[in-house]
Amino acid sequence: MKKTLYIITLEPIEQRYTKQWHKYWKKEFSKNFIVKYIDGPEMSDTIDKGKFLDINKTNYWKGEQIMKISKLFMEDKIKKDDVFIFMDGWHFGVTALRYMSQLNNIPIKIYAYWHAGTWDDNDFITQAGLREWAKFNEIGWFFACDGHFVATQYHKDMIVDYFWNPEVDDKNYKYAMKHFNKNIHVIGFPMDWKKEINKLINKKKVKKENLIVFPHRLDKEKCPEVFDELALMLPDYKFVKTLEVTKNKKEYYDLLKKAKIIFSASKQETFGIGTVEALCLDCIPVVPNEGVYIELYGSCFRYNDINAARHMIDYYITHYDKSATKINLNQEKIIKQSLTAINKMVKVMLK
Repeated sequence: MKKTLYIITLEPIEQRYTKQWHKYWKKEFSKNFIVKYIDGPEMSDTIDKGKFLDINKTNYWKGEQIMKISKLFMEDKIKKDDVFIFMDGWHFGVTALRYMSQLNNIPIKIYAYWHAGTWDDNDFITQAGLREWAKFNEIGWFFACDGHFVATQYHKDMIVDYFWNPEVDDKNYKYAMKHFNKNIHVIGFPMDWKKEINKLINKKKVKKENLIVFPHRLDKEKCPEVFDELALMLPDYKFVKTLEVTKNKKEYYDLLKKAKIIFSASKQETFGIGTVEALCLDCIPVVPNEGVYIELYGSCFRYNDINAARHMIDYYITHYDKSATKINLNQEKIIKQSLTAINKMVKVMLK
């Protein structure tokens, strides 16, 4: 008999992957579990206060999720060996769920998928000064869960390095941190990229243009000023920031379909969804030779400085058709990781 899996969802926002995840996770996890979603309240997905999520609405969403979980315990609907997974581990509901599970003496399993946290110097919560107190919440959440999932080894290493203190010479501490490290699983980013993109994209074949696209938010950690500098250095080509010209995912994908190159100078990525989406639409990625990009992209796509980026863009614009094999190989690598991600999570959760 299948176990019950409660998925504590992220609010589905049009501009983010979360709306796509809302359907994808239920479909994929239903192959192995009886899936029940725990959503927040119905509300607009517009972002009034914040960057990629609304800082007030997200807490309203999470608050109602905790109310629903509490009600399930009150009505004796949570059973031994039920499984819970948070679409985002940065959720104060982890505390509430483990509290109710242990004090009700109902052994359950809790898992979390992590996107970012105060371990990242460039993340917006760190920039806002939350690290001085939030890191203590985070370590509690990590130990409250039975397992964790991240998209890349780069992200896992960042987490482990942040919480590990090599100066502590205590066998209990070392044992705990070894367990901590073992419970973080690198599984890729769970998404069927081609299928999700094809749902929205204009199927009509279009010719690639001498267009270079910046796919990120226009925030400090994404370094849009580097893109602007390149535009001045290469005036013969068209440089476009997606957030300035598109209103939804369909327009965004249609723009990427026309572009030859996607450019990133981002300092804050644990995976980089925008760059992957562009790659899946046959854009050539021109990305920094650092961070997560080293793990995901071939050396032929990585630059060391702005002058190298300028030369790469100039070369790839004029030699785009000769780059198809390189694009396809990198596509296949990332798509394969993404398509096997849910199965990897299931294997851990059913162990």
